[in-house]
Amino acid sequence: MKKHSKTEDLLKILAQRTPQAPLAPSKPERPASSARPKVQKMKSAPPSNTGTGHPRVAVPPPVRGKAIQFYLHTPDEKLIREFAVWLAPHRKRINDSLVLKTVLRAAKTGPDLLAAYDAAVKVDGRIRQKGGSGHEDARGSV
Repeated sequence: MKKHSKTEDLLKILAQRTPQAPLAPSKPERPASSARPKVQKMKSAPPSNTGTGHPRVAVPPPVRGKAIQFYLHTPDEKLIREFAVWLAPHRKRINDSLVLKTVLRAAKTGPDLLAAYDAAVKVDGRIRQKGGSGHEDARGSV
């Protein structure tokens, strides 16, 4: 009994197929030169009508924001969840980023904003109180 050869099997399968169109031309149209071939410019197709009488308009790609990292305290996270729960029955997609964007767009300047800022400063670990710590700043003065 003959041993099976993968190469022979592949050649048999390829011989059975009849190519519908030649894959590569048998003779090149012009000899290849060392210079770069000329690039043919394609003519842009005129805008096609979709039956509405209006030409197609290309949709611009969506605008993406940049990634920013926030450090939030537990009460702030609870507020974000509260806003998300309130928005959930009204909209389909809710995430923390959308909640923050919504609240920023809804915020108005005024005394309420100042009061909220003052409350945030009290819990912010990056801002030091002046005069109470006894530490010197970078210039050596108290």
